[in-house]
Amino acid sequence: MKKTFPALAAIVLAIGAKAQQPSSGEPFSGEIDRAEVAKVAGAVAHWQIDHFATMDDTRKYKQSDLSWANGVFLGGLADWAAFAGDAQAMKWCGEVAKRNFFQPAPNRMYHADDIAVSMLYAVMYEQNPDFKTIAPTLARLDFQINYPSKVSLLFDQPGSQDRWSWCDALYMAPPVFMRVAKIMGNERYIDHADKEFWATYDLLYDKSERLFFRDSRYFDQREANGQKIFWGRGNGWVIGGLAWILQYLPADHPSRPRYVTLFQDMCTRLASLQDKEGYWHPSLLDPASYPMPETSATALNTYALWWGINNKLLYVKKFMPAAERGWKALVRAVGADGRLGWVQPIGADPKAISADMTEVYGPGAMLLAAKQVSIYSANKK
Repeated sequence: MKKTFPALAAIVLAIGAKAQQPSSGEPFSGEIDRAEVAKVAGAVAHWQIDHFATMDDTRKYKQSDLSWANGVFLGGLADWAAFAGDAQAMKWCGEVAKRNFFQPAPNRMYHADDIAVSMLYAVMYEQNPDFKTIAPTLARLDFQINYPSKVSLLFDQPGSQDRWSWCDALYMAPPVFMRVAKIMGNERYIDHADKEFWATYDLLYDKSERLFFRDSRYFDQREANGQKIFWGRGNGWVIGGLAWILQYLPADHPSRPRYVTLFQDMCTRLASLQDKEGYWHPSLLDPASYPMPETSATALNTYALWWGINNKLLYVKKFMPAAERGWKALVRAVGADGRLGWVQPIGADPKAISADMTEVYGPGAMLLAAKQVSIYSANKK
């Protein structure tokens, strides 16, 4: 499927040039033009749609439609398309869902990655409440609740990935449970996700650094500069997941204050680790070893910051500079054809990357950020 954008190169290049004008020392106002956000988001979305079928050509690990990588893109794309009224993108999402019979990824009944694609089905159900859209997801979630795994969360133990034993999982699974809970009016989904989230938090969250280890294998590992290893995208997954969770967790839920505090603490810490150009790096505490930008982490963090500002959980004056820098940095990483560069490939820890690297979850996260930037811009007028 191809979509042609009039003068697309001129649009993206103009937005990128405009984004580069403020230096790190200039004031930030939150004045970002909503029409320009829609143009660059549309370019990113449709470049990725057009190249979805050929992404495996450059991947080390092949991905099915239902993999976590594609699932993250599909969920972000559908959420953006529903918000922006992009009927063509929404139709394409529906085609992917239908050819896979609205299923989560098969074979693993507990693995968090395998229900990431269910965020797509949740968006589709909200747009058109057809039970067949959400039924396979309900079956998977019900199984996990009715037969909860009790394996160790230590990553080197047998079966540990049957629970949320790595920080990425906090983006892949609990937001699905929370959103489906709201759709179905069933608090059992919340109860399960809440219990498992805080078990993972207790193991992987470093309270002194206010960051998450990727998994238990990294507790004693160190970067070249002697710092602990805190993966940029891994912590992006957590903060992005928290933004999702807080959208669907009831206001009166007893755990909500804990989520809010964690969200605010992590946003404060992450904002302090952003570079002057607006990017986050593959390693949060050793950017010298990984001086290149990393746009999937940048997109997830930017999404969370704008969402927090929009929902009055983050002070505008304190967090707008980082939020605006993050968005403008993402725009600069978009090529004239709509391709988002500097995305770290599939992995589990910091790695050196280059401008030509891209992956589907980068655009998926950028589209979530674009929605929040657009909401802020609309509310300012």
